Amino acid sequence: MQQAVLYKLIDAISDLVCHHRLHAAVKGDAVQALARAHLFVALRQLDGLHKGLALQFLYEANLIGAHVVADSEPLAPVLALNGADLRGMVLPQSNLGWAHLAVSDLSRADLRDACLIRANLYAVDLVDADLANANLCGANLFMADITGANLDGADLRSAFVSPAQLAAAKVTSATRLPDSV
Repeated sequence: MQQAVLYKLIDAISDLVCHHRLHAAVKGDAVQALARAHLFVALRQLDGLHKGLALQFLYEANLIGAHVVADSEPLAPVLALNGADLRGMVLPQSNLGWAHLAVSDLSRADLRDACLIRANLYAVDLVDADLANANLCGANLFMADITGANLDGADLRSAFVSPAQLAAAKVTSATRLPDSV
């Protein structure tokens, strides 16, 4: 069942990219709204592992932001994930650098050893998420709830995060903190 839902989502999004120019859609386009609808319906049916695979697909398809060429500007997100149910997502050791995950629910997510360099995590729910050894250099954690998040060994250099946020998270001596903290 989980795989069938995931494959159906991938097929639907792929069709919107290949035949309906999803990458060229602007905010408010019907094709963009349809893609979000497919995604949000699927996410409610998926377990943590399959949510992670769905997110990795969206990232690899350059739909949620990325930085693919070193000397070029980062790609803007085609799909906004605000309100996305990514609770309990399992995606350790993933590359989500420059991804736009703003205002999504990543509570209890497994993002151990993930690359989240310059990721937009604005107002994300990361309550009890596992970010051990994650690379969060330059990430935007403004307004993110990181209460109980495991930041053991995480690299937060140049991240936009407040001392109050860090006080609510699990920070250890192995955590690399921002210079301003």
